[in-house]
Order: sequence, then C-alpha cells, then structure tokens
Amino acid sequence: MFGFMSERTDIGNYMKAIDSLLPAFTIGGTLPSYLTKLYFISTMIFSPSVRGALGAVGHVENASRAAVKKRKHDLVDNQETDEKHDMLRKMLDVSDERGKDINFSYEHIVVESHSSLFAGADTTSIAMNSILYHLIANPASYEKLTTEIDAAVANGTLSLPVAYAKAIKLPYLKACINEGMRLHPSVGLTMPRLVPVSGATISGVYIPQGYRVGVSPAVVQYDQKIFGPDASCFNPDRWIERDATSMDRAMIQFGAGPRTCIGKNVCGE
Repeated sequence: MFGFMSERTDIGNYMKAIDSLLPAFTIGGTLPSYLTKLYFISTMIFSPSVRGALGAVGHVENASRAAVKKRKHDLVDNQETDEKHDMLRKMLDVSDERGKDINFSYEHIVVESHSSLFAGADTTSIAMNSILYHLIANPASYEKLTTEIDAAVANGTLSLPVAYAKAIKLPYLKACINEGMRLHPSVGLTMPRLVPVSGATISGVYIPQGYRVGVSPAVVQYDQKIFGPDASCFNPDRWIERDATSMDRAMIQFGAGPRTCIGKNVCGE
C-alpha cells in the first residue's frame, strides 16, 4: 500500500525518519517524567534531523488515516468479505458496536494503526537482522536449518508461499527465531510497571506501592541461571534439548502480562 516494496525505495523518507527519531525516543523513554517534555522540546528545537524526521513520519500517518478510511468505506458499502478478519477489522467492529461505551472512536483506530506501523517496522527489522546474522555467523546452525526446511518441502509439510501455521511447526526454525531474538532483543527499554497496593518482593527486596520497576530484556535474556553457561552464544539447540518453559518465561522482549506486545503472536510464539 505504501509503495516500499513495489518502488524499492524509501517512500517519503520514512525509514530515514525512523532512524533519526528512535535514538531520541529511546533516550526520552528512559528519562524521569518531569524531564521528558523538556527533552523533546529541546530536541525538536536544536536538531534539524529530528524536525525533518517528524515531517516524514507525517507521511505515514496520513497513509494510515487513508487506509482506515478506505476500510471503513468498504465495510459500509459491503465490499469486504467476511474472511478478512484482521486487527483493523476487529477494531472497526468494536468501535461500531461499543465505541461510545468504552470511549473507542474512529480517531483512536487511526492512532492505533499509525502506532503499529511506527513501532512494528524497526523492531521487525532488528529481529530479522539478528536471526539472519547469527545464522550466517554459525554455519552449522545454518546448515541444520536449511536441511530441516528442505526436508519439509520435500515431504509436503511446507509449501510455497510458506504458510505461517506450517512454518511454526518446524522445531529448529522456531528455535533459531527464539535464539536470534534472545541475543538481540528489538526493545532495550525496561517497559516498567507500577508496584501494586500490596507491594512486591523482588529478588528478596521489598518494594512499596507506587514505585516503578522494570528490567531490560537484554539483561534477563543473558542470564546463565536460565539459559545455561553458554548464554552469550548462539545455540538454537538449547530450545530443543532443554525444558523451554523457564526460558520462554524469561523472553520478555515483547513485554509481559496483559500489556504484552501483540506482535508476539506473529513471531513464532
């Protein structure tokens, strides 16, 4: 829809904009709340690249609005089949049926759509780069994965184009995906949570109500107590040879709990 694939270029300098904005957003996201606004205002004033990037992001925001508008019209005009039940369709349905009751309007859908594009593009790229890099850097793992894929194609388990439902049934492929995202999580922020009224005891330390706590995925996902003494190495076999339950619980690059990133559902999880 946006033309990146068909034109093979950075339409509207959007990718360049993401590269310019993310460092600023990352720093802003780690600052105390009373400094965040001051930081962003000063960044926009003194950084020409950030000002230009905001204009490029506006291009994708407009495209997001146009996509939601077209989808809405297709539903009204009965031009859409019932088979297309993706996230956008579900949000439109919720807004139509219960929007007033839960304060979920058309504008909220536009914001959600734009947020998905902004947050999902760079994180997906990081994950894919990490997986491919480590496979290329580890020829034995690369050969083992290609052997599994070739065998699946030969026996009809895997067809082209590859269907998601079939791909996630390949154990070594899933192990490689997990291991790549473990070693280089797409998000390095702590994704903090507020301590509840009852307080919380974390690693033997009691923390009172209202405090903000969090941990970086890059710290947890290198923990040798969870992932073994070779936690700093790319070893997809750990996901097959060991009980993966404790390791799965420690994979927090998508966050955890009810606020888990919805992208987790399309990454082999």
